[in-house]
Amino acid sequence: MKRKVVLKKYAIHILPVPAIRIDAFEYPMEKNALISCTERTNSFLSENTIPYKLVLPFPDVDFADYPGAFNGAHAREIIKFIRGLPECVTDLYVCCSKGGSRSTALAAAILRASGRKDSAVWKNPFYTPNKLVYKRMCNELGFFMPRLIVRLKSLDNEIQFKKAQKRGNAGKYERWQIL
Repeated sequence: MKRKVVLKKYAIHILPVPAIRIDAFEYPMEKNALISCTERTNSFLSENTIPYKLVLPFPDVDFADYPGAFNGAHAREIIKFIRGLPECVTDLYVCCSKGGSRSTALAAAILRASGRKDSAVWKNPFYTPNKLVYKRMCNELGFFMPRLIVRLKSLDNEIQFKKAQKRGNAGKYERWQIL
């Protein structure tokens, strides 16, 4: 078993790429880092305004045999990026195309590695964390994550979504921050 990787506690912001713009970030900009896991971009994301940025696209699929699917090398690159951030960085922005699957799976795993609970992500009906990304990221971080546990988290997430549907508030995306 790998040794557990402990990450600094960041304020984690989960956003879709279209929401990435100057007013989405905390000031000064040196306090921010961004991980984008999609090829989708926008004009602000393409600029060099964000001093600490990792763009690492991979498809939003849950099966490992798909070409380019999230793998250990992706996870290790993300971990290396986060561990290499300077101490002044306090906010970590994680984005994917819609801000609901790949980015939330990364955020949940990063929460675990920083000593916090990932239930804030899994119990949120606005998100559907990518099971493959979450499992592989946790494993690379040194947290044994059996397929059964991931499946149970996913089932709980589906229940939360169905409850939100009954209340009439499912699928209404809002910028969300994990404190």
